[in-house]
Amino acid sequence: MRTLLLLVVFVVAALASDTSDLISQESNVEYNGKYHYQYELADGSKATQDGLLKTVNAEHDGEAVHGKYSFVSDDGNTYVVSYAADENGYHAVGDHLPSPPPTPLSVLKTLEYLKLHPYKPPEKQH
Repeated sequence: MRTLLLLVVFVVAALASDTSDLISQESNVEYNGKYHYQYELADGSKATQDGLLKTVNAEHDGEAVHGKYSFVSDDGNTYVVSYAADENGYHAVGDHLPSPPPTPLSVLKTLEYLKLHPYKPPEKQH
């Protein structure tokens, strides 16, 4: 996951430096794995990200990352995406991103019934 995130950062930075002038840039990496970066480009694009190393469980260490980026689209609108990535996956939030439809009432009723009446395997007869 760390490799993927670093690759995305480098690709975004490479594309950004080819197409726009850099207004500001800041980055900091600490000895314990905690880091922060941010940049702003003349075309209105901005990004910031913070991350830290953490212990997921006794056998695994991991990384927790949260950040935000925004850009001005060809239609003139500014789009903003906030995200978090950790042992539970990548979760992005933005007004322009699709959201799942509501769960149908019949499914909710079925789930409630299953919770109240759990499956019990039949007893074996010899």
